[in-house]
Amino acid sequence: MLRPIYYVAKATFHEAWRRRFLNGILVFAILMIGSSRVLMYMQPGAELRMLVDIGLGSIRFFGLLIAVFMGARLISDEIEKRTIHTILAKPVSRGQFLIGKFIGGVTTVWSNIAIMGVAFYGLVRLTAPRVAAAAEGESWVYSLDLMYGRVLGSIGLIFLELFVVTALAVTFSTIFSWILATISTFFIYFVGQMSEFIHQLADPERGATPVAAIVLGTIYRILPHFEIFDMREAILDPARPLPWEHPAKVVIQTCTYVVVVILIGYLFFNEREV
Repeated sequence: MLRPIYYVAKATFHEAWRRRFLNGILVFAILMIGSSRVLMYMQPGAELRMLVDIGLGSIRFFGLLIAVFMGARLISDEIEKRTIHTILAKPVSRGQFLIGKFIGGVTTVWSNIAIMGVAFYGLVRLTAPRVAAAAEGESWVYSLDLMYGRVLGSIGLIFLELFVVTALAVTFSTIFSWILATISTFFIYFVGQMSEFIHQLADPERGATPVAAIVLGTIYRILPHFEIFDMREAILDPARPLPWEHPAKVVIQTCTYVVVVILIGYLFFNEREV
């Protein structure tokens, strides 16, 4: 049962790394991360803030592009090229094919994020001590060890965030063409960034009607809350609370959401004529 999933995932991983546009995105991301060391001096007194914002922002943005554009094509491309008939003619079920594609896709995304993360973390370790030494006597103080730990935590949250994004893209690719799957995934992502705003709109104490409270409350519960994966504001501020209470709870919720989304994708894929 697991062997077909492994072979599909392995083939998907190798095929994804041969795609030039994905390699181009990775190269451009590394260049942007490297340029953050130069650009940080444009904001005197807040160099590390600039470094963190540009570096982690680049990892999230380019990781999002890779996850969406690759994930949205994993299933739809196989259907459009008719290669799915050859694969499903072998002892590979639709469920195994879908799970293998997803695992191969998310492994590709994670490997790209790992490369970006290593580059950024190395840049932070190289740059932060110099900035700290130059800032001695300034009114603001921060802990380098705390910052290093929170940088690693932030990169880990990006892994989880793109885990969800890849699941959404793959699921939409079982329903729509790759163009509509891409648009749908981007839409859910950007709306998910506003989940707290939607939650406030659904509050009756803020003037929401009963119907609006039900509709908006339902949307709030269904949407992934992507804002919890962004901890850039807490990296340099020890007094600032992290965007979650318990890391294990975030991991469990993320994995649960991914399982549900992939299950929905399987239900659509199992009924789809290919």
